[in-house]
Amino acid sequence: MDENRALIIVDVQPTFCEGGALAVEGGNAVAEKIADFVSDNLDEYSFIATTQDWHVDPGSHFSDNPDFVDTWPPHGVAGTAEAELHEAITSLPIDVEVKKGEYEAAYSGFEGVDGDGEGLEDILRAANVEEIDVVGIAESHCVKETALDALKAGWPVRVLSDLTVPVSEELGEAARREMDEAGIEQVTSAEAFGFYDEGEDTEIPGDDEAEPVDQFAEALAQDDTEPSLEDDYDDGDFTLDQDGPSNADEDEFDLAGRIQAGLFGAGASTEALGDYASADEDAGAIAQDNAEEDYDLSDFDDVDLDDESIDFSEDASEDDFDFSDIDQEPRLK
Repeated sequence: MDENRALIIVDVQPTFCEGGALAVEGGNAVAEKIADFVSDNLDEYSFIATTQDWHVDPGSHFSDNPDFVDTWPPHGVAGTAEAELHEAITSLPIDVEVKKGEYEAAYSGFEGVDGDGEGLEDILRAANVEEIDVVGIAESHCVKETALDALKAGWPVRVLSDLTVPVSEELGEAARREMDEAGIEQVTSAEAFGFYDEGEDTEIPGDDEAEPVDQFAEALAQDDTEPSLEDDYDDGDFTLDQDGPSNADEDEFDLAGRIQAGLFGAGASTEALGDYASADEDAGAIAQDNAEEDYDLSDFDDVDLDDESIDFSEDASEDDFDFSDIDQEPRLK
């Protein structure tokens, strides 16, 4: 605990819970939740105060025909069991109990006094309180008024929104809007001290140490000293603009088509390509025939290539030496 923070528990009494004279739905559940929260976070608060409606003779505040705005049925009558603190709250380590509304209507806890007649503001200042959290019943009335008065007195104020309940949802929305506009922070009890539910995908402030590990692994995977194909290579047709070949057209990978276009021109017809293919097949067939022709090398075993007496003239004809069809006579150099 870095600062002196006070918790004000507003009017958590049986009279405002189910079964009470002026019951608010959800009152008993809120009482139990507040008790659990305080038990779990006792070291976060330097001071705990409670307030109670403690009516002796509040005058016109009570009515047999209440309008539930300015007049109410009798409730929180001093000295009755309903006016005592809820049993879930009595077990908490309370520093001061403040009672309000003895002889007139009172909504804010700052209108109450302790057993010595000292007001809540003076009590909190004497305890060197620096910040205040407010919880209790009802959000739309006494919780709101207590929070607003604490803010007016100069304290930073929070209302723990899940530890309070309104008389009605409509009045609750209006109260939350009024507190928000005044500058009162409204948070859940789980958010009050940076807690989060285990298993939630919640970012923890400052927990980014793991990120550089992945970045370092990526850096090892690619040597920055080597030129990048994506940055430096460009054949004029095929480029990698966005980390991979997924952005290239299928035609850019059609190597066969590009080779044909280079041989015959981009506008070559299908017929021309077919003629070329036929000619290529004919040449292949001739080559295959020649390869399959049998030669008996034993016929040349008796031939001595160095024998000058060998005469092949009988195998030659005069036509082999007829150069009459040459237009220009050969010239000796």
